[in-house]
Amino acid sequence: MAEIGIFRLFKRLVIWTLIIGGCWLYFTNSQIQAASTAMIWSFRQRIVNLIGNNGENLNLSDSSQKSQQPDQQKTDSTTIPTNGRWATNTATIYVSTGNKTLDSAAQSAIQQWNQTGAFTFRPVTSRQQAEIVVSAMDNDSTNAAGLTKTSTNSINNHFVHANVYLNQRYLLDPGYGYDQQRIINTAEHELGHAIGLDHTKQVSVMQPAGSFYTIQPVDVQAVKKLYATN
Repeated sequence: MAEIGIFRLFKRLVIWTLIIGGCWLYFTNSQIQAASTAMIWSFRQRIVNLIGNNGENLNLSDSSQKSQQPDQQKTDSTTIPTNGRWATNTATIYVSTGNKTLDSAAQSAIQQWNQTGAFTFRPVTSRQQAEIVVSAMDNDSTNAAGLTKTSTNSINNHFVHANVYLNQRYLLDPGYGYDQQRIINTAEHELGHAIGLDHTKQVSVMQPAGSFYTIQPVDVQAVKKLYATN
């Protein structure tokens, strides 16, 4: 009986050691966290597919606001992600808007962010491989020229997936005054949200009417601060 008791105690010690060790590895290793969030997203997508929902509105970490700008200027985002971020300062991204102008703007925005060195978007060739997907919407029921939706791991507040939408209803309508540079600025603004940045009143690409400024030094510093501890 004593031997059985010792064996059970040893078994429990091994189990608790594995649990504690696993938790320690998870919270101290950003690569393990990134892999875990990817697995969670993949599992969630399978469940979503089984129940026939596209997953866009499941546990999205969004808050929304609308504001009509003077002279028919549209706000460049109604979505401010919560104070989440990716496990590391890099994420895979797939661009497919179905429009050459919007695709070009998104690609330019990716290059501009990558050149800052604060965050790296890694383009991939399929939607299934991507942590961030950039696509188009055609919606005049919102005042947003761009929209970003994020899904977050509630355990560590790390992003699992992000969808960036560029609203062609406004961006491609000459009546709203969006030249190519302003469309690029809009894409940079939305990618800033996909990184984890919120709106700011400073001279920044993250101003609520985010099409008037490109990426500023203050934006680069904000990203570096956000990802200072990977």
